[in-house]
Amino acid sequence: MGCKIPSEIELADLFSVSRVTANKAIKEMSLLGVLERVRGRGTFVCSNQSISTESTAFGSAMKLDFTGKRKHQLVQFRIIKAYPELAKKAHVSENDLFYEIILVNKSKDKNKSLDYTYIPVELIEDITQSLNHLSSHFVYDYLKSLPGVHPKFIKIFVNIPHYTFLQTANYLLDDLDDIAIFSTDVYDINMKLLATTFTTYCGSSVDIPLLTFSI
Repeated sequence: MGCKIPSEIELADLFSVSRVTANKAIKEMSLLGVLERVRGRGTFVCSNQSISTESTAFGSAMKLDFTGKRKHQLVQFRIIKAYPELAKKAHVSENDLFYEIILVNKSKDKNKSLDYTYIPVELIEDITQSLNHLSSHFVYDYLKSLPGVHPKFIKIFVNIPHYTFLQTANYLLDDLDDIAIFSTDVYDINMKLLATTFTTYCGSSVDIPLLTFSI
């Protein structure tokens, strides 16, 4: 078991968020296996010395074993050459090809968030046959359903810069005030990038329901 983290009240004060937000963050990280709650003792960072991590804000390479359903609508699908930031993240050439899938999450007829998902073309010969599944499942769960694809770890990063290729969020999101972005990277057992999703939504980065720490 790793280090003990601050209490909900202390986290709320530390990150200038409500106690409800702090509680939600702890619950989400517990579900993902990052944190472990021990009754009467507090909440601790789950330790795993065999997993490497690196991040300037939040970086966590972890086992992920959950499934979930969601309702997103396809906005755009195309094949692109890797954007510089994407090429750097995947450790590939800017000439490498990726599927670009943009999905919108609607709530009461308003666009609440956008998922920009990028998957190497070499990983899936014809992704068009399974786009509907991607629209209704988390990326990890989607990849897990594909033959010959074996996702093992994820890394989550918060406070992502508003990269040029994410600028469409400026006119696709409703009630636009400020845009906050986090990314979810999925890797195989050898830490090769299988997919990355940039989630953009309206709101200040201080309201992101994720903790900012490294393990």
